[in-house]
Amino acid sequence: MRVYLAGGFYVGWRKQIEDALPHLETCDPEHDNDQTASYRYVYDDLAAVEAADLVIAYFPGGYSPVGMAAEMGYAAAFRKPIFYIDTTGAPTLFLVGLSKRLFTSIDHFIDWWKVREASGRPLL
Repeated sequence: MRVYLAGGFYVGWRKQIEDALPHLETCDPEHDNDQTASYRYVYDDLAAVEAADLVIAYFPGGYSPVGMAAEMGYAAAFRKPIFYIDTTGAPTLFLVGLSKRLFTSIDHFIDWWKVREASGRPLL
């Protein structure tokens, strides 16, 4: 399953998901796409969203999530499932509306994913 990791370049959050769920094929735009110029990374990132089976979006607060929101909207236009992790305590309702499910922490998401996989119930 190909997963696009949408969200700011915060230390550790992508690695935390990749380490906990190593069987997922992740696209980490920070490392997998050319981030040197906006005219490159915008289209690289959107192409990666389009190629993904689902999107995991992470927002811890502290900045405007414009890029992540655009990636979520693009994914929604292609009917890609979006799992939204918002640790602010006040998630943006529009982004919640785009999402298949809202989580309040990365650990909450990882625990849910593992339980769901172990149960045999579909994730999507």
